[in-house]
Amino acid sequence: MATPEHGSLHFATDTECRACPYARPCVQVGQDGKLHITPSTAFECVLHGTTLQGSISGLLDNLVFQVRAAANARFGSGSDGQLRGGINNARGEWLEYMLKFIFWNVCATFDGNPTIIVKLPNSAQLNFRDLYEIKAKSYLDQLFDSLQRQGMDMQMSNPDFVCVTNLPDAVKDLLEPMSITEQNADILNSLYTKLVGECDADSVPFVLTVKASLRPDRRYQIVHEANVVKSLVAHLAGRFWQRDLATAFYAMVASRVSPGDRNALRNPATHTLVQVSWLPVPVVDDVYQINTVEQIQEITTSLLDKHITTESNPIS
Repeated sequence: MATPEHGSLHFATDTECRACPYARPCVQVGQDGKLHITPSTAFECVLHGTTLQGSISGLLDNLVFQVRAAANARFGSGSDGQLRGGINNARGEWLEYMLKFIFWNVCATFDGNPTIIVKLPNSAQLNFRDLYEIKAKSYLDQLFDSLQRQGMDMQMSNPDFVCVTNLPDAVKDLLEPMSITEQNADILNSLYTKLVGECDADSVPFVLTVKASLRPDRRYQIVHEANVVKSLVAHLAGRFWQRDLATAFYAMVASRVSPGDRNALRNPATHTLVQVSWLPVPVVDDVYQINTVEQIQEITTSLLDKHITTESNPIS
């Protein structure tokens, strides 16, 4: 296992790992007796106080190096071999942590209408439609109630990230650049709670799904997720009599995106096929292969420039 370049990163020594000060060490024994990774601890340990830069895969490899070293230091040489499956899951979580900070810092320095891009938890913790203000949410609740009366239930997972404008003051007051610390990570992890019931129908200009890799089966998970989001927003457009109301859907992938991937994600949004007078639109507006922090910053800035140009007027 090659030792990575240290730069401004912190790689704990064997002695430091054995005396880990964190309440939940980055590698610990679970109730099942197996070794498990705590991704948030490894992220804080290695990247504390730094400003993210450079290769995404390199940063992820550095984090993998640390958890492998910690496993061997705490539980004996070769213990890192027990982490195989957990490492793949941890890489996905680390990518999301990086994006939380990158998106936040780009938004904090954006010269335009105050805007954030925030991570959503899974749908067991928060329903996407709960973000909307009471009138918009009531329209969506009526739609779901109507489906249930017909014996149907529209299942959806939350988008990974949502862009929100028309921010409440409690969020605007926080909108300053953040370095990577445990305290700042906690702020970003819980930020979505400040948006529940606060979003006007036209204050979610786009959403993002993020994948560490894109297997063929994941293509259609994204297609389904995008179709549901766009259909819900189209329903709101009808209820508010605002034809141009729409939410764009983007995908970011931290590995190779093949022509087949791009073709699958260019499926038409199904709700645009219903009316012959409508122009079909792609279900995923664009997919980005992300390789470096700087590239993500540029993509994010371009999306903000495209979607956040003037002060929004809430729908009443």
